[in-house]
Amino acid sequence: MIKEIFVLRSIGCLSIVFLHSIHIALQTIPIIAMGEVFAIFFDSLQMLLYYGTPMFIFISEFLISYSYRNKPLPTYFLSKRTKFILIPFFVMGVFYSLPFLLSGASVWAETVAMNLLLGDYHGYFILIIFQFYLFHYYFHSYLKKWRPFPVITIAFIINAIYLFIFNFTTPPIENSATMFLWERFYWVPMFGWVFYFAVGYYAGLYYESFMTFLLKYRYWIIVGPLVTSFILLFVYHSGILSIHSSKRIDILIHTIACSFFLFYLTSQMKGLPTFFAFISRYSFGIYLLHYFYIFAIDFIYSLYPIPLGVAYIMILFVFSTLLSIGTVYVLNKIPYGHIVIGKIGAPYKPPASSV
Repeated sequence: MIKEIFVLRSIGCLSIVFLHSIHIALQTIPIIAMGEVFAIFFDSLQMLLYYGTPMFIFISEFLISYSYRNKPLPTYFLSKRTKFILIPFFVMGVFYSLPFLLSGASVWAETVAMNLLLGDYHGYFILIIFQFYLFHYYFHSYLKKWRPFPVITIAFIINAIYLFIFNFTTPPIENSATMFLWERFYWVPMFGWVFYFAVGYYAGLYYESFMTFLLKYRYWIIVGPLVTSFILLFVYHSGILSIHSSKRIDILIHTIACSFFLFYLTSQMKGLPTFFAFISRYSFGIYLLHYFYIFAIDFIYSLYPIPLGVAYIMILFVFSTLLSIGTVYVLNKIPYGHIVIGKIGAPYKPPASSV
């Protein structure tokens, strides 16, 4: 097992929970109560944490490419992922639609359809990753023959152009369908994420060369996230691109810079810290469930508000994470409970030491 992936997966997962906690807290706690300086700081921090979602594309494709680089894909490749990933996505899509029953059956049915078919809830990422499962399944034999640099470059150009269109233009015709496309649905097609796929594929396929690359350019790798963070915050606070999203064009390089930095940093560790190994195993369930607990905590807080200020962010973050882990653990003790929330990941097994 590659310990670096456990660290990337756990940090990516916690980054998503933390940025969502910041997002809800900044909506709930008035700036005057939190303090303008703290509000600006956490707003900026939230922006930097958007690498979490696209980093999972890199992680997922790295693992698949590395695992099957010297052997054919198994016949159960797609069916296994449908059972343990896609079905929980459908179940949770229905789950997150339940509050809309209060608005009537027709509204609820429409919400279910939007969630399941268009990914109109935070689980939309599963639809993205499944496109790449299919793409890998049908095209990996071609990708394996092609040189990495041209493919990665073309993928970056496609990805950047796609995001530029939706970041900086408006629909040619404004109606409900085009506005939904421009504001939300453009997140789902794979073109907005293909760069991360290409980098992950070739990093896994040429794992040894990738590790040599990280070591050779380690000083650039270490400085990289600082540079991309500065650029990201400058573009955001200057108003050039003010949207809060992991689908920003400047997130492309920021995500890769953070991924490479974490990969290199972890490679220098002698072992894998237990904390990261633990969070990694529960990361899928945390991803699907954390927003429910954030909403639940925020609802309870709205009924009994007390002055918490910045501490409210940590309350949302810590309790949504712990409650998600507890729920995943309990459901996995129940027959077929994994169908609801996915399986707990396999524990980390360190490589056998050589004599």
